[in-house]
Amino acid sequence: MTANSTKGSDNEETPPKTEAEDKNKKREDDILALFERYERQLKNLDPELLSTDDEIALQEAFRHAKEIMSSEELIEWFIPLAELFYRSASWKILLPIYEELLGTAERELEPEATGTASVLNGLAGIYRYMGNYEEALRLFLRALSIREKVLGLNQPETGDTLNELGILSSVMDRQEEAISYYSRAFEIQEKFLSTENLGAIRTLNRMAFYYKGIEKPEKAEELFVHVLGLLEKLVEKEPENRKLMAYTAGTLNNLGILLSEMGKLEGAEEKYGQALKLQEKIYGKEHPQIAQTLNNLALLYFQTTRYEKALILYTRSLEIMEILGKTEHAGFATTLNNLAGVYVQKNRHERALELYTRALEIRERILGPDNPDVAKTLNNLGELHRILGQHKKALPLYTRALRIYESTLGPAHPDVGTTLNNLAGLYESMGEYETAIDLYENALDIIEKEYGPDHPYFKITRNNLLGLYEKMERNWWG
Repeated sequence: MTANSTKGSDNEETPPKTEAEDKNKKREDDILALFERYERQLKNLDPELLSTDDEIALQEAFRHAKEIMSSEELIEWFIPLAELFYRSASWKILLPIYEELLGTAERELEPEATGTASVLNGLAGIYRYMGNYEEALRLFLRALSIREKVLGLNQPETGDTLNELGILSSVMDRQEEAISYYSRAFEIQEKFLSTENLGAIRTLNRMAFYYKGIEKPEKAEELFVHVLGLLEKLVEKEPENRKLMAYTAGTLNNLGILLSEMGKLEGAEEKYGQALKLQEKIYGKEHPQIAQTLNNLALLYFQTTRYEKALILYTRSLEIMEILGKTEHAGFATTLNNLAGVYVQKNRHERALELYTRALEIRERILGPDNPDVAKTLNNLGELHRILGQHKKALPLYTRALRIYESTLGPAHPDVGTTLNNLAGLYESMGEYETAIDLYENALDIIEKEYGPDHPYFKITRNNLLGLYEKMERNWWG
């Protein structure tokens, strides 16, 4: 070192920063501060209670994160955070972000980077929800290929993609592929089952839903019970783990619905009660999950003619949703619709009319005028007006419901048959027997093809037709 050199000296002075450097430093600090501010808003969110402000916070946090993170860091930060919004079906928010992330990953990462697979997996899930099944399949298979090659055939991430492919295959009506993907996923995920990795639980639940959908309720019941058994073992280790309690409550609720549909009403009531107790422990008294369980239990009470109990639970469910600001929501309209049915049974027709009308307005507003759920409420309103003898008001409601069902579900759908039966009953009440006979017969054809001659819907419609013939015969003979 020369005597004139100061390099490495204890007396070295840092050269003063230029104005441009100061500006850049201030800009970086401002971006970091904004990112941290929005990230704080995204802490401890409940997917059932996400708001527009939360969606804006996600967008803003992502916008600033792009400027302070590498591509790998950005993906690693975003994917787990996006899961909350994925579960709340915030597809419009997630889609452009995932598409941008995929472009970034493909441009800046290795062709078979694990981060790219994570983005492909998330984007494919959104395409699946939007009905773009072929594109979803392409992306899922690409993600699977990367994960199998880079991580291995028996790693949790590989199992997660197989699970997603099982869901996609089920909605594409590819039964053998769906069962194969689900089975492979569970075989992998079961090895890693822990309080931190519940992939095996999710896969078994989805398999159960799939078997329920293809009308194999006994297999679905077996799988739901298996899930509860696995969760029970995990809960023994961590009895106060809220995530485990939430999964247990959800599975109990799903099993309750299945048992109710199977006619095992006592078992269903027990499962709903257990689910409700857990949910109140996790969430308190006011939460969308609690409102949903109350609805399910209220429906069971309605089906078993315990109308007062159903009335109390439906009313409580509505109160919860109103407190949470969920009045412009499909679930709120469903509860209004169901509560109206209770009031019909209690002969409180004016109150029922008020609730059906409100349910119809909400469904038309948020689902559109030609949605099958709109037709359900139209049907119910039509039936109420028929009971009240207001035939001219009932006829256009039934007719519109029939048109919606035929155009959205097809002319041979069971809901078309049910509506034809209702319309036939109206024409019978109006004394137009020949028209009623034609409608009853059309309804019978549709219901028999779908359910067979031993189904309650078929027997009800057949008895309606036979009753009409007897009525006509009595009129003929005085």
